[in-house]
Amino acid sequence: MTNFFGAISKAIMKQRRKMLSRAIFDRYGGIVQRGPYANMKLGDRSNISQGSLGLKILGIYEKLVVEKISSLAKFDDFINFGAADGYMALGPLFNKSCNRAICFEMTEEGRAAVKRNAEMNNLGEDLVLRGEVNFNTVKLLQELKVNPVKSVVLCDIEGAEFSVLTKEVFSFLRGATIIIELHDKLMNNGDDLREKLIENIPKDAKLGILSYKQATTFDGISDLEELSDNDRALVMSEGRKYFGEWMVVEYLNS
Repeated sequence: MTNFFGAISKAIMKQRRKMLSRAIFDRYGGIVQRGPYANMKLGDRSNISQGSLGLKILGIYEKLVVEKISSLAKFDDFINFGAADGYMALGPLFNKSCNRAICFEMTEEGRAAVKRNAEMNNLGEDLVLRGEVNFNTVKLLQELKVNPVKSVVLCDIEGAEFSVLTKEVFSFLRGATIIIELHDKLMNNGDDLREKLIENIPKDAKLGILSYKQATTFDGISDLEELSDNDRALVMSEGRKYFGEWMVVEYLNS
């Protein structure tokens, strides 16, 4: 019985979060309001779950990651493994931080959203869109004449990072700034997987961690300040089971 009521409560909160996010989207017509991606347009089906759409419009979705990307010098290629709706990849293209976005997204719905959002912002000519990232990805990046030293890579592939990011992949991407969302806490042998991932990284790389524990604040964001505590918590939630963590791989001489 406890599990039943827990499931009902979770479903209600999820629906409420979607409704609040949609209200924020509608208020601003799908235009990002602040942050490095301000004024970028998003379609109304930009996020498959719809729950994080409000955060994107407010410009605070995965804020630590966006700030890290925006702190880097201008680069040639933004390579996104697991592009979802393209928000993270199209942002740097939109604000001219990079010259090209190369997106890998396994779902047809996601690829359609990336393409739609790119077209809405007149970015289609500088977008390369492919399917699932796999063991042929290095060959494809080579064919696209990617220069890793002038590239930034964002990887968010729901746990597949531990099988996809092999020594070969890291070797090819040596010199790139690589940001990897870690999903080891969702997996039974997570500690071993993280250790193996680190072993695959070249020894001259510098490793760092971005943690969602460094909380996003809502000071000065009237859309959040006007909400009740409960609704504000729902909007600011990204629906994670654990605090999000991203490993940052950098090379000092790049």
